[in-house]
Amino acid sequence: MKKVLSTVVAFGLVAGMATGAAALELKVKGDYTVDGFYIDSGNGAASENELNGKGVRLATDFTNPLTPDMDVNADAWLQHMFNMEAELVVNDKISMMSRIRLVDWGTVWGVQDDNSLGSGANDGGNMSVDRLWMVYKSPIGIWEIGRRPAGAWGLSFVDNGYGGDRIFWKSGKLFGEEFSTYAFFEKTVEGEAYFGDTDDMDGDYYEVAGSLKGGWGSATLAYGLSLNNTQDHNSLLHVHEYDFVGNNNDPVTGKFIASNDVTSHRFKGVGQFKFGGNMGFDTEFDYKWGEKDFNSNLLADQDISQLAFIADFNAKFDALTGHAIYFYTSGDDNAKDTDLESYGGPGADFEPLYVLTGVFGNILNNDQGTNNLWGAAAKTAGTNAFILSADFAVNQDLTLHGAIGYAMAANELAGWDDSYGFEYNAGAAYKLVDNLVYAVHLGYLDTDDFFKLGTMFKDTESIFLASHHLTMSF
Repeated sequence: MKKVLSTVVAFGLVAGMATGAAALELKVKGDYTVDGFYIDSGNGAASENELNGKGVRLATDFTNPLTPDMDVNADAWLQHMFNMEAELVVNDKISMMSRIRLVDWGTVWGVQDDNSLGSGANDGGNMSVDRLWMVYKSPIGIWEIGRRPAGAWGLSFVDNGYGGDRIFWKSGKLFGEEFSTYAFFEKTVEGEAYFGDTDDMDGDYYEVAGSLKGGWGSATLAYGLSLNNTQDHNSLLHVHEYDFVGNNNDPVTGKFIASNDVTSHRFKGVGQFKFGGNMGFDTEFDYKWGEKDFNSNLLADQDISQLAFIADFNAKFDALTGHAIYFYTSGDDNAKDTDLESYGGPGADFEPLYVLTGVFGNILNNDQGTNNLWGAAAKTAGTNAFILSADFAVNQDLTLHGAIGYAMAANELAGWDDSYGFEYNAGAAYKLVDNLVYAVHLGYLDTDDFFKLGTMFKDTESIFLASHHLTMSF
């Protein structure tokens, strides 16, 4: 409660300053959303009496944490989220930007941790200022310094939005209306602050890009360099290459982490093209390559080669908008070599399907928890997916949505079937009043043989998802 009161007081002080000083202006926008979810057979695996095709479930399977928990029952819950985005305009050249979350995404009703031991907070640990950065419009371009939006680039495909600590420069209109560029440095991990016995255990990322736009659309190409030394234990003066006491063990799995550093590159591009007056073609690719270098002659270095690609043909005919989408993320079907070829999912922000992608299906990103072996397998196998979708605006208040998609593994794992299955979606959004929208989503995934986990299951259970959302924006 103290944090909430402190924040209210702080906002009051800022508002007071803005009122008393003509040079200051406070702009605030945000949204509050209440979500309700229902999932039937959420894990999509076989029912308990069909495990391993033996007719009964083994007693050990109830306690083994590595065995998938076949959720053949229905789950239902409510949750909510509250975001605020504030801009403090100091003058026509300088402003401060922020995003404040008073209630974090996925805060489930009835799961209260406000008074939990060790939390050290009366708000359940929810409230946070997850983005805060300064914008300076200089004579040589626009500078954005601090924790600004990161992870989202181009289309929503392969996006995982977060707040990144960056020094970001963009040219704006410095080179005219058609051409622009940007460059930034991001500190991904600080591993040596306040530690005098370390050399370099940081993670750094650099990126540059150039863009063109005109009546035909827009296109951007970018190059990025990632230097990840966070597991380079040899930079610790007091740690030997192999520390079997446990100082180099992963805090989650408890497994030993061999000393290594990773240097990777990426070349990516996005294009949004217009033709025929009412048609368009949106595309994006992201190719990563490099090496994971182990600081030992006992371990072979690992080559990195990963690719993601999307093509989206779209058209608008009066109240009807349609999309024909194909997307691909590379997989890795050879566990015996040292290559790292799995791209790792189409991104948490990419939601063309409610179950395979979506907010709470999201199978292809392995967002189902640590016990879902097929989720991790799908992330390893990659994806080939085809989607047809349409949105129809019945009137200015009501919009209907429908989609059908099919997905399969990009690389078939040894002993596994490669088909994820067909998914069918239906949805509707209705504007109750200005700034208040109610939406309903229905998704059905007819799970195919990939969910058998090779030969672990005899059959699969289809997944049904229903959700409804009430969103107030301001």
